[in-house]
Amino acid sequence: MFQKNQAIFDLIKVHKADSLISISSINRSWLLEDVYSDFCLFMCKDNEIHAFVDERDFQNIQLRFKHIIPHLYQGIDSWLSFCKSLNLKRTIFESNQVYYDDFNTFIKPVCKHLIPLNGDDLRIVKTPKELSRMQKAADITCEAVNYLKKWVKIGMTETKVADEFYRLVMSKGASGLSFPTIVGFGENSANIHGTPTERKLKRNEMILMDCGCVYKGYHSDMTRVWWLGVLPKRAMLMYKVILAANKLGIEKAKAGMTGIQLDKVCRDYVKEHWNFYDLPHGTGHGVGLQIHENPRANKTYTGKLVENCVVTVEPGIYDQQICGVRIEDSIVITKNGCKVLTSKCPK
Repeated sequence: MFQKNQAIFDLIKVHKADSLISISSINRSWLLEDVYSDFCLFMCKDNEIHAFVDERDFQNIQLRFKHIIPHLYQGIDSWLSFCKSLNLKRTIFESNQVYYDDFNTFIKPVCKHLIPLNGDDLRIVKTPKELSRMQKAADITCEAVNYLKKWVKIGMTETKVADEFYRLVMSKGASGLSFPTIVGFGENSANIHGTPTERKLKRNEMILMDCGCVYKGYHSDMTRVWWLGVLPKRAMLMYKVILAANKLGIEKAKAGMTGIQLDKVCRDYVKEHWNFYDLPHGTGHGVGLQIHENPRANKTYTGKLVENCVVTVEPGIYDQQICGVRIEDSIVITKNGCKVLTSKCPK
């Protein structure tokens, strides 16, 4: 069975439901892959995926997908009539990704017993094609940052470095940025989600860059720090602690552990080696069609990491008087460990 079908029907089974409705734009992109559609209603039941689309997309889906059964959407009655004919008992819907009006129109009338589900959970396990695209996005990011490490000079501004990153990734095949690039020099590197400014780089201070790009819909995410000259002693110690925490998190990551457990690996190491400092953010988050999605690695995520999911490992220490240090890698979880997507950029 097609792998994405399997993910859907496994979730239906786990939640003891008989069906799943998907109407969100992000999961539409996931199911239809490279076929663009701005309207599609999916009903998944009895190991079949039914797609209600208008005339613009009907033939395209019919020709491209053997595992999706297309239906011509001819107004709300055509959708509701089909769904009611299935005699649905327990239906899952994407509670975090549906507009209120769409819920009332397309979902609420379909089944009396609705089961809310985080729509990200459909996409946790990545297919080989998805992982290939994510590796390409990571490679483009790594190549750009490796170039920037040699290109950056004293006196350059944060905005100049961010702009050059954008130019580089777009020239290498990216379709855009994963998020607004973060570049921070010196004390600005302690601003966790800092916006690049006209502040100029000085010798002997930290450079932090948190960046990523999009390749064929899939995101990369990586943070690196470096410096020109000699760092102050306290900044160097911060760097060594975070580097060790990042490496430990990657070493311990594997399928079956919970997001809480992975977070605890890095969080406890930093607490022990940096005067009980508690990470001000989670150790990591999932990456895919969205830059932040499930699974998570934080204090509250009880879900398990599974084979072929992608998550970041990004511990950080932030001292507003000196600098911030965050080192982030994106990893693919395997049965007994993980593969680092961002390994081509030294840290």
